[in-house]
Amino acid sequence: MAAAFMADIVEFQIQPASRDLLLWGLDTVGPYSTKAAYSFLKDDDNQVTEDSDFKSIWNLKIPPRASAFSWRLFKNRIPTKVNLRRRHVELPSYNCPLCDEEEETAGHILWGLADSTFVILNLQYIYLELEINCEKTRSLWWETMRWVNRVGSYSIDPKNHFLQFTQWNSKDSTNKRWEFLWLALSFSIWYHRNAKIFKNQPFTPEKVMDDALFHTWSWIKCVEKDFQMHFNFWSTNLKDVLS
Repeated sequence: MAAAFMADIVEFQIQPASRDLLLWGLDTVGPYSTKAAYSFLKDDDNQVTEDSDFKSIWNLKIPPRASAFSWRLFKNRIPTKVNLRRRHVELPSYNCPLCDEEEETAGHILWGLADSTFVILNLQYIYLELEINCEKTRSLWWETMRWVNRVGSYSIDPKNHFLQFTQWNSKDSTNKRWEFLWLALSFSIWYHRNAKIFKNQPFTPEKVMDDALFHTWSWIKCVEKDFQMHFNFWSTNLKDVLS
């Protein structure tokens, strides 16, 4: 580094009569500005794509904490153990804290997926690759699809998983409810995963699903003006309210 620095300055002559200045090369004025740094870092093409991808989430009017989690999830920024290893964080184990069978990625911990997708056919799981997936979270997503007799294969990519899970009905209002459910269930799984790690609380799928349904119901209630269903009635008639 010292040699490279000397090579950079070898052609410059010291001017004893001039005062030294710090200049920001990305701004024609000279001083550093966050506006110039932002313009430099922003990729216009990527920005347009990102705005399109996240448009539905930003319009859902869910709590900021859930929106921020969704954004981090779509950008693969949530601190799963695999992501922490990429950041050179040393941990005793990088396996999933729920099943302790596979390394913890977002796809594994949130949707019960590892590096392969699975197909649900004739009420049985058929794996495209022989990998052990997290049973505790996979069963939650299977249960939601069973409410409306849905089958299919799902991507391990968060954005594609979200689109596949939510954009299947001809009614926009129904798809929006499934968007709420996807976000609420993902958020609830992560919340209970953290509670297990940091508070030593048991991970109970039934409790996770109860929290996800309550979040979904409360968000729908805030957005849909004519929505008057009591939670107990709504949660016991999921096939009708989500079809």
